[in-house]
Amino acid sequence: MHQARKIEAETQTAIPSDEWAVRCRYWLEQYEVSIPRRKRRERQAHPLILTGNGLSLRVNRGSLVIKDGLTHYPQEKKEYRLFPSQLENPPRIVLVDGSGEITLDALDWLAEQDIPLIRLKWDGQVVSVVGQTGYAADPDKAAWQTETRANEAARVAFGVPLIRQKIEGTLENLIELFPASEPQVRAIKTAEVVLEALDSEAPKTVSDLIGLEGKAANAYFRVWATVPIRWKASDRHTVPEDWLTYTSRSALRAKRVPSNRRATHPVNAMLNYAYGMLEIRTRIQAIADGYDPTRGIVHGDQASGRDTFVFDLMEPGRPVAERRVLEMLREHEFAKADFRLTNKGTCRVVPDAVSYIFKTKV
Repeated sequence: MHQARKIEAETQTAIPSDEWAVRCRYWLEQYEVSIPRRKRRERQAHPLILTGNGLSLRVNRGSLVIKDGLTHYPQEKKEYRLFPSQLENPPRIVLVDGSGEITLDALDWLAEQDIPLIRLKWDGQVVSVVGQTGYAADPDKAAWQTETRANEAARVAFGVPLIRQKIEGTLENLIELFPASEPQVRAIKTAEVVLEALDSEAPKTVSDLIGLEGKAANAYFRVWATVPIRWKASDRHTVPEDWLTYTSRSALRAKRVPSNRRATHPVNAMLNYAYGMLEIRTRIQAIADGYDPTRGIVHGDQASGRDTFVFDLMEPGRPVAERRVLEMLREHEFAKADFRLTNKGTCRVVPDAVSYIFKTKV
């Protein structure tokens, strides 16, 4: 608890009270600048994503008036006004968590304009859909996913750029964040060989593609064992012995088939959290863009019951998530209080440590 309070105090000291608002405005401006300028007679392609407290959708003089919610203080409330049958209207409106009010007239207006209203939980799971017969995805995009999934060559063409970006990211991590060692040299060579294979002759099947990715990933995670895990002197002899080094991406006490879930090691607990946040952001973006998250192209199909398309899109972001964990290992000395071990042996990052590890660095 003392360590958690110290971390919180350090965080509050390092970050001025109004910096969150400044950074939120900055990243919002960056996002808006990144959106390609729409041609005059081109229909808007980007969804309108809303969140925060105090959301409001109502009709005023025939137009839909939308007020975004508040997420921090100080913050100016953003307002949108949509007119019937305008090219500027978004193809869908997505509400991510938040609270507020929607009038019946607003629901009727959206139905008349064929603009679906999609309500998501904080983790990107769909709560409700108004419009498009209760289906959150754009039918054309969902059909494209199904057609692509049925064509092996198209699946490979879709997957190769994603896997290439992922391996390029892992190669960057290997060069910049790991100490020099034989495993590092081998992993760098393996990544370079795989990238050369992807560039010179594309795999014939998705299985071949996954095999190449797995080859690079196996060599990459072997290098993680060379990164020292530093513990406070007072805690060094009170943590499980296998916490002193990192040797396996799978839970060491996993039963039957090795699994990355229910981490038994602090590094895996941090990786799982980082991947979880990446998954949530990717799911929200996929749904907002009109895709069906369950219609995976590389990782699986709708029958699996999992959001396999999200797993497809996550691939380039994984090295970015891993980079943050690697930076934590390089920069910090851990305390036993940063993690919690459940009665079943599952290791979890405590909330205060999560806030410090993943939220204080932009």
